[in-house]
Amino acid sequence: MFNERFVHILQERKISTYKLTKDTGISNGLISDWKNKKRTPASENLIKLADYFDVSVDYLLGRTENPKVNL
Repeated sequence: MFNERFVHILQERKISTYKLTKDTGISNGLISDWKNKKRTPASENLIKLADYFDVSVDYLLGRTENPKVNL
């Protein structure tokens, strides 16, 4: 579920792999693997992505349909 949601967010927000790499420091190779369903991110990168996209980790993992972060 992560992979589909990840690709959807990138497309919806028109964020390129290059921009995501530049903004987060996550390698292009990892991002490519996530997009192609070869891997899922480690916890530290899930947190980094959730912060970057301003969504919850649970949303990225498909555990909820609510993207809002509960503080």
